[in-house]
Formats: sequence, C-alpha cells, structure tokens
Amino acid sequence: MLKGTDLTITPLFDGISLTLDDGARAALVGANGIGKTTLLRLLAGVAAPDRGAVAAGVGDRVGYLPQDVLDPRFTIDDLLRRALGEVWEVRLELDAHELDLTDLDAYGAAQERFELLGGWALEARLDEALRRLGTDHLDRGARLGKLSGGEAARCLLASVLLGDPTVLLLDEPTNHLDADGREWLAEWLAEFDGTLLCVSHDRDFLDATVDRIFELSPEGLDAYEGGYTEYAEEKAQRRERLMQLVEAQDKKRRRLEADIAMTARQAQWTERTVSRAAAPKLKRYAKKVAKKSKAREHRLTREMNAETWVRAPRDPAAFKVRLESEDNGRRLLAAVRGVSVPGVLEDVSLTLHAGDRVALTGPNGSGKSTLLHVLAGVLPSAEVHGVVRLLPQTPVRLPDVGLLEWFRGETSLPEAAARTLLAHYRLGADAIDRPLTRLSPGERARVHVAAIVGAGADLILLDEPTNHLDFDTLEVIEAALRAYRGTLVVATHDRALIDAIECDQVLEVRDRGLVVSSNASARSS
Repeated sequence: MLKGTDLTITPLFDGISLTLDDGARAALVGANGIGKTTLLRLLAGVAAPDRGAVAAGVGDRVGYLPQDVLDPRFTIDDLLRRALGEVWEVRLELDAHELDLTDLDAYGAAQERFELLGGWALEARLDEALRRLGTDHLDRGARLGKLSGGEAARCLLASVLLGDPTVLLLDEPTNHLDADGREWLAEWLAEFDGTLLCVSHDRDFLDATVDRIFELSPEGLDAYEGGYTEYAEEKAQRRERLMQLVEAQDKKRRRLEADIAMTARQAQWTERTVSRAAAPKLKRYAKKVAKKSKAREHRLTREMNAETWVRAPRDPAAFKVRLESEDNGRRLLAAVRGVSVPGVLEDVSLTLHAGDRVALTGPNGSGKSTLLHVLAGVLPSAEVHGVVRLLPQTPVRLPDVGLLEWFRGETSLPEAAARTLLAHYRLGADAIDRPLTRLSPGERARVHVAAIVGAGADLILLDEPTNHLDFDTLEVIEAALRAYRGTLVVATHDRALIDAIECDQVLEVRDRGLVVSSNASARSS
C-alpha cells in the first residue's frame, strides 16, 4: 500500500491526494511538465513535498525507476548490488572462493547461505531479465556513463525489477525497450503481485498492464477505470457531458443577463420619461426596478463565482505542426547500396524515393539507429539528394544556453517566427529563456522535433520519436507526420504509431540485414 495525502509542490500542484491499495495496478498520465515525475519522486521518497505526507505500508519495499539514469560513475554491478542486497554480496563471495579454493568450509557456508536466500533462482531470473532487456552482452563492470542511454536505462530497469519490491514506481519504463523487451516487461508485471504505479504514454503497454489511470492536470487528479483504451473513451464521454452542462449553463447565464439588461433599461426609461406631476411615485418605482436589476446581477455574479458553477474544460494551447516538402514527384532521394558496418550491418541496400514512408522495426542493437545515421550522412556511404534531418533516439548533449538562442541558431528563423513555432510546441514564456539543460525530457523531445520542422527537410529520419511525448503532443505529431509530403523513415517499436502515420513499407532490421515485415513491398535489393 502507498498513500500520499495533501501533497503540495509549488508551483506544480497543490493539495494532491493519492492512495494505492495493495495489488493496485495504476498509471499516471498528463501533459509534459505537469508534474508526473515530481509526484512519482515524492511517492518514492526521493523528494519531499512543501506540505503533506507520504506513507508506505508496513513492510513494503518501494522500487523506483527514474527517467534519467543515476550517477554515470555507477557500474552495472553497483546497480545490482544496491538492488539485491545480501544475496548479491554472497554471490560475490562465492565468486571469490571459486578463484581461491583454499578455504572449503567458508566456500560451503557461502553456498548454503546463497541457497537459503534463493540465490540460484535469482541467478536464473537475473540472466533472463538481462537477456530479455537486451543487456546480457554488457560487461557488468561497465560504468553507466560509458553505455548508451538505452543500455543504461535497461540496466537500471533490470536492477529495480530484481530488487524484490512490493511497490513499483516506474517512470516511462518502455522508452528504451524493443518489442521483445516490452512484451517481457508486460508479462513480468502480469505476474507481479505487488502494487504498481507507472508513468507512461505507451498506449499498448497501458492496455496490457494497468486497470486504473490517474490523470494529473492543473485542476487536480482525476481517476479513470481501465487501461488506455477505456481511459480515452471515458475521457471523451466526460468531456461531452461537461460541454453539455456548460452549454446549458451558458443559456441560463445569457437569459439572466438579458433579463438584467431589460430591467435596467426599464428603470432608466422610467426615470427619463416620467412627468413632473407623477415624478415622485414613478421615481420610487424606477429605483425599485433598478434595485431589482442590481440584485439579480449580484446573484448571477455569486453563482458564477461559486464552486458549483461548471467551468469549460481547459484545452491545451493551440498546437499546430506543419511538416512540408516541395517534392511532388517520385525522384530518387536517398540510397545505400551494399553498406556494411562492422558487427552491425552487412551488405545492406535501401532506396528511398520522394514520398516514401518507411518504418524500421527490430530488436534493440540490431542496427536501426546505425542505418538512420548512414542515411543522415553521419556515417558515410549514403547517396543523398536533398535536405536530411535526423531526430536521434538519445538527443545529443545540449549546451547550457537559452532555448530561444539555441533554436534560432539551429533554424535561422527570425525571433518572432521562432517564438511562434516554439509556442506551437507548448514551449512558451516559462520555458523559452530557460537553459536547455533545465528542460524536462518531454520538453527536450519537443525542442528537437520543433528544430527539425523549423529547419525544413526533404527526408526526415526519426529514431523512437514517441519517447517522452504526452498523449496530446503525440496525437498532433502523428497528424503532422500523416500530412507530411516528404520522405519519412521512422525507427520505432510503437505499432500504434506505424499505423497512425500510414507507413507503406515496414522493414525489419535483423541478422545484420533488412527483411520485409509487412505486405508492403520495400525497395531494397
């Protein structure tokens, strides 16, 4: 069980309360920057609220997966030691004895302790987790700072899952997982008998793993039963009911305002038109009518300021994305012929014509990102006829400069146009002068997509573009990519995205080559 009461973090949220019963399986969703990660950190005990309290059940062990990797100086072994505690220490003791068998009694005692702690079963679980999460090939002495962002995140996930928690708090756990890793995690969570709260915008994952969704908004925390599909349907229905109430309320308001105005006009007309002889009596009448009008006006004001007055839903700021290309024909845009990258790709060929829409799938480490870098010219061997823009899976390290300054340097846009475009990505006055290093992961993702749009491109290459995007942003990006007339190659494990942006070719990077993984025909030789 986990309970947070009257939590306050200024200025993100105030007075939030959340209780997770034993065995609860819930997700926390909401717009980027609304405070989901902060709320998760509060529940994990990593951060403290300005006001309120967090309490876990007696005997509960909380496992927390942050979005960002911990200290880059940590090794994989450090993660496992911290997660597994005594059993990992005994495992290291056994390793030492196996190298030096001079003290067989101590070796036997260590084996007995290891067995009592369930070490052999844990070893099997550890091997399976590292394999399914695509990290079993890594040296356990490797420092996290030397790994790719995806490798480090998957190692951290493995350590959290193996720490025998009774409460799991996961912040975007699928961001760096391939299809196999996502499937394994969903299966693992299905067998997990503890309490789960995850922040995720992976729609299929939410449908498979949770039965309740909490949405954090400026108005507070709303609960929905079911996974993402039920949440989306219920949210639309709630909005429709709310809009009906708002419409009925507006009709009442307009009727009262018209009545107030008519009464006020009546009082004014009476005062202007009465004769001298009738003035005292009619003036008293006019004052009475005016007083009645004021009373109605005050009553309406009180009603509108009351908590029972229904407010129209606050829509996100207008978010319009336009991805344009001047290509209308089928000209050759890019090609790689017989490209090999040692240990990753072997004799790979791919031809792209204007208007092609290609999805690249395949397990982590198969070479999807490498192929995108070849097409982008980061690695040589590609023949390219046009402007190419690449959104990497792990964005390059951002300089410690203001957002607007960096963005104008990337796009060469005038300041007014740059501000307008950034505003479309919900990067307004509160973020525009903030250093890039202080942006949230979701904000950083939007900044990079905005830079690609602002700079213009004939060929857009996207590597896992849905990572860190909230549902509203995701829907707009999908609509923009559907409307894009240029050439698009996207590496993704998100099947919903592939369907939404209407890819006509789906290729799987496998065994160092390319194979068609749908009924669409690929132009690969």
